[in-house]
Amino acid sequence: MIKPLLSGKPQRGFTMIEVLISILVLAIGLLGVAGVQLVSMQQTVNSTLRSEATMYAQTVAERLRSNGGATLSTAQMDSLKAQMLADLGAGADLKVTMNGTATSAEVEVTWVERDSLNSAAADGLVTQTLTVDARL
Repeated sequence: MIKPLLSGKPQRGFTMIEVLISILVLAIGLLGVAGVQLVSMQQTVNSTLRSEATMYAQTVAERLRSNGGATLSTAQMDSLKAQMLADLGAGADLKVTMNGTATSAEVEVTWVERDSLNSAAADGLVTQTLTVDARL
């Protein structure tokens, strides 16, 4: 006599397809977490660059105030630019524009940061500019 394939016993354990589907769902979830981690790390670096750019702009404004509204010397500007290049990267630049009466100045700090989410550029690099208007 041939035994029937389906017996009256309840099934125990998991089938292979159930295990494979659960591993697939877990893998997709882990890939999502890894992607979020990558974006988080990039934004942390960008935040650090923005903070440093703000510090440089404030430093220039304070030096202008301490000079009594006079422009910074070439040596002072070169020193600041060298520090900026070391901290903000090769695309960093500093511009100081004094108004005619020397009562205010515009400090502009430019740097390059990685922005792969919102960038139209193929390399994912975006030039950022911070402008500070300082009263002297």
